[in-house]
Amino acid sequence: MIEEQVIGIVGGMGPESGIMLCNYINSLTPVTKDQEHLSMVLMSFPKHIVDRTAFLDGKTRINPAFQISKVIKKLESAGATIIGIACNTAHSSIIFNEIKKDLKKRGSTLKLLHMPQITCDILGKTYPKVKRVGVISTNGTYKSKIYESTLKERGYEVILPNFEFQNDVIHKMIYDADFGIKASPNIRTKEVKQLKNKTLDFFYKNNVEAIILGCTELSLVFSENPSEIKVIDSTMSLARALVQEASVVNTKNNEVRTLYTL
Repeated sequence: MIEEQVIGIVGGMGPESGIMLCNYINSLTPVTKDQEHLSMVLMSFPKHIVDRTAFLDGKTRINPAFQISKVIKKLESAGATIIGIACNTAHSSIIFNEIKKDLKKRGSTLKLLHMPQITCDILGKTYPKVKRVGVISTNGTYKSKIYESTLKERGYEVILPNFEFQNDVIHKMIYDADFGIKASPNIRTKEVKQLKNKTLDFFYKNNVEAIILGCTELSLVFSENPSEIKVIDSTMSLARALVQEASVVNTKNNEVRTLYTL
C-alpha cells in the first residue's frame, strides 16, 4: 500500500497568495487526468493572523506564529504531511522559530518547508553564474534580513535600496490602503504599475543580475518577467519544492518512489 503525502498550505497572508500557490502546484504537476493531481489542503484564516510586518515593527505584541501554528495543527488533523506557509515575512526567525518550537512541543511529524531558503536554492540551480542579486519584499522581510543573510552566506552580493526607497516605493506598492496590492489583489492599479517600474529601474541602474520576489503578493503583478533581468518568484519556488516533496511516496515495503521530478 502506498502512503500518500498531502500538501498543507497556510494561506490568508494575503488570501490571494495561498490561492496562487495552489494554482502553481497544479500547473507544475504533470498529469493527464484529475486523479493524478496531488492531494492538497488550503486553510485561510486572515482575520486570525496579525500582520507579520506590524509585529516585526513593534506595532503589535502578538506574535503571528501562535495563530499560524493553530492553522498548521488544523492542517495536520485534516491529513496534511507537508506544510508550506504562503508568506515570506512569516519566515523571519522570531516568527518561524516559534512555529517550529510549537511543532516540536506537540511531537508533530509534519515536514515544514522554508520558503526563503528554497527560493535561494532554486536561484543557485537556475542561474549558477549570477552573483549580484536584488530582493523585493515587505518592510518586515527587509528589516529581518531573511533573504539578505541567506544570500550573503551563499556568497552573493546583495543589492537593496535604502530604507526610504524601500518604505516609500516597494512597501507602499504592497501595503498602500488605497491602491496597494493587498487592497486590490485582482486589479493592477496605475499607481502599483508606476511603483513597480520605479523599483525595476532601481535594480537596472545598480546592475543587478537577478531579482527575488520576496513577497508572495508580488507574484500577482510580476507575472510577466522583464526581459532585461532574471526573476525568481518565491511563490513558484515553494510550489516546486512542495510538488517535489509530495511526489515522494512510501510503498508497503518502506521503499521510496518519486512520482514527479522537476
